[in-house]
Amino acid sequence: MTSPTRETHSAPLHAPTTRLDDELSETPARPASWLSKIGWLVVIWGGSVSALGLVSLALRRFMQAAGLTP
Repeated sequence: MTSPTRETHSAPLHAPTTRLDDELSETPARPASWLSKIGWLVVIWGGSVSALGLVSLALRRFMQAAGLTP
């Protein structure tokens, strides 16, 4: 008895390219400078510290309103 053979159809490995993809691929990639990277690090760190400060201030106000702190 022979087993039936399966026909497999392979899908394309990549999506068809569009005109926009072609235009973007022609632009050479330029690595970011270390000063830009450090700048973004400082901005993100400062934003996270500020957000944490606002949350702690809000919690403190709620606790004061509830009479939990002097």
